[in-house]
Amino acid sequence: MTQTKVDHEAPLSWSERFYQKVPVAPVWVGVGIVVGLLIVFLAISWAFGGIATVRAGEAGLWEYREARLGILVALLAGYLPTARRYVALGAEKNLADLLPLLDPPSREPDAAQRRVGLLDARAVRKAGFLGILIVPITALSIDRDPALFLQLEYYGAEQGFAWIVGAWMGWSLGVFVYATLAYARRFSDLAGQVERIDLLDLRTLAPFTRQGLRSALLWLVLLSLVSLNAVDLIWFSTIAVIALVGGTAALILPVRGIHLRLRQAKRAELGRVHAAIRGDPGALSGSLISRHGASLGLSDLLAYRSFLESVREWPFDAPTMLRFALYLAIPLGSWLGGAFVERLLGAALD
Repeated sequence: MTQTKVDHEAPLSWSERFYQKVPVAPVWVGVGIVVGLLIVFLAISWAFGGIATVRAGEAGLWEYREARLGILVALLAGYLPTARRYVALGAEKNLADLLPLLDPPSREPDAAQRRVGLLDARAVRKAGFLGILIVPITALSIDRDPALFLQLEYYGAEQGFAWIVGAWMGWSLGVFVYATLAYARRFSDLAGQVERIDLLDLRTLAPFTRQGLRSALLWLVLLSLVSLNAVDLIWFSTIAVIALVGGTAALILPVRGIHLRLRQAKRAELGRVHAAIRGDPGALSGSLISRHGASLGLSDLLAYRSFLESVREWPFDAPTMLRFALYLAIPLGSWLGGAFVERLLGAALD
């Protein structure tokens, strides 16, 4: 039985506690953060001439880089901590659904749910600091001239907003990536504690799949948001590849452990059936159909073997894959919607 040990466990972070205490759904907390940051950015842009530049027609809203980056970092600064919160909530709910299957079943389900929400405090800080590096890396990938950062005229109020809020966004990004991978690893490890794999009904394993789907969706929404900066093609292409790889990994990693258990259980059951077909009288002992062993004929065993061979070794069914395919369409919709929003905002500022 495999277990995940978490050293240096700490209480939930201040942002997690904040999301818990606010009496509204996390999505509305995220929306509030975004709206507040956008109001601050618009006030700065108005005071320092950015909006005047757009209204004068010197640059379109999305052609004006400071506006584009300011809006983008505000969106991500509100989205990323919200996404992390939803990953944790999904993990708690899916763990609650898994508890009856575990060996031994948890006698303290509430405590078990709280434990799955705890992350390694040192790893969280490390991930956050590494995430902040995305800010200078992004700046270099867009400007591609390090000498610009040594010129005083490069810096202004709008740039300062992008750097400060961007650092917050980078921290949240690093923690979100770490949290997604940490929860995925824990669910993969929990597969070793599932007492019995029922090949006749894989619906009991749905919590593993739901954890992967939720994490993948949050990654693809992240891709949709960064697509707003598709103007900077090299930066966007790099982030898009990372987000697609992250989304696919988020889908697969939580179910990796249960996949191995499914494959092992399927091979063991097939071995028992093959032995029964060859005439071994005790071959079906421990089989899923052991109670019917005495009444089964050769044709029944052959039919059961055919069924076993068709049992999938991954807990993904057709609706799951269809849902993931629909999730992949979200970034495309955001690119089309982004063009509409740009025109709408541009018209409002004219």
